[in-house]
Amino acid sequence: MKALAQKNGRNTSYFEIKEDGVLVKNSFTKELHEYKVHFADIYDDETVFRKAKDWVLLAIALSVVFNSILLTIVINQTYQLSASSGMIVFVIALFPSLIVTGLCNSEFKVVSSKSLAAAKPITFSYSKKEMENVDTFIAEIKKCRKDYYLKEYYKVDNLIPIPTQIARIHWLYESKYITESDAQFILDELETRRIIKGL
Repeated sequence: MKALAQKNGRNTSYFEIKEDGVLVKNSFTKELHEYKVHFADIYDDETVFRKAKDWVLLAIALSVVFNSILLTIVINQTYQLSASSGMIVFVIALFPSLIVTGLCNSEFKVVSSKSLAAAKPITFSYSKKEMENVDTFIAEIKKCRKDYYLKEYYKVDNLIPIPTQIARIHWLYESKYITESDAQFILDELETRRIIKGL
């Protein structure tokens, strides 16, 4: 899986693994954010964020609706209004509930996201139906990052100083990208190269 597309209402997110990083495209209502995060800027840490519905706020919104209905009934009974006047009073009484609902719309939604630590945000929608795809995609990112590092650093290069190459091999081993025998093999190659050059 080299690409992942997600849709959340009118917002869409698209992630694609490239040769040297991850391309991220976030399309909001009238905005498009597009950037590339290189593998060197992606870390191993993952964060899951879950936000549940705020039941207190939901109860307040329902209370405002019921209070609007009761207020309409009281006003209709007190002033003996006609049906059309009663509807006008009801609509006016519902304005506070519409305002509360409009201002707190995001509080009524359940939100779940998973972020992969990086220099630039890599955040996935993480609902129950998307969990498996997101986890598989993150595992693929980590695998591609490992392959990228092995391709770039696990080799003998005549132009790069030998101490720099040795430091890279130690880093690959410490990061658990290569085994001890792999590290020893390339270090022996570098040592042979150093002896041949007379350094």
